Amino acid sequence: MNREQELELISRARKGEVEAFMSLARIYEKPIFRLIYRLTGNREDAADLTQETLLKAYVGLKKFRGQSSFHTWLHRIAVNETLNFIKKSGQEKGRLEYLDELKADEAGLARVASPEESSMEEEFRTKLEQVLNELPITDRLTFSLVVFQGLSHAEAAEVLGCSEGTVSWRIHEIRQAIREKLKPYSGELREV
Repeated sequence: MNREQELELISRARKGEVEAFMSLARIYEKPIFRLIYRLTGNREDAADLTQETLLKAYVGLKKFRGQSSFHTWLHRIAVNETLNFIKKSGQEKGRLEYLDELKADEAGLARVASPEESSMEEEFRTKLEQVLNELPITDRLTFSLVVFQGLSHAEAAEVLGCSEGTVSWRIHEIRQAIREKLKPYSGELREV
């Protein structure tokens, strides 16, 4: 869908056309779910928070001014909902059980292993999951938005409510930490 089509759906949804909003929801539901799941590590919580995000977006659609993309605005709602949930539930860190979903090109960290390397690959994935779980929630969120969701640093900054420089610095620091902790697996890492 191009920007004009998206704006048309937004306009129709703002006028009360539920089917127009449902079209937008179908487009963004999976990426929002994946982001939330990466932060909570729980499919049920992620599904509930995705629905809450979409409901808040529908109710608040009249407040959407279009200064940012709808995609960015929706991610901001998802981030706020998820962080509020994590604070209320006392869950400091969500479990990240999504590594099997990663493609080598998507994450830039894992690569396909040959049969003789499968044991090392599994050990690497386990260690990577552990390293990502140890990151503070803001770092996991930043990493997820940029690396897994594919947002630009500017878009991630808008979602996170910080400067683009802050996002760039966080990504740099996160990558450094990952490289340092995964040095024994240096053959498994590609340039992030």
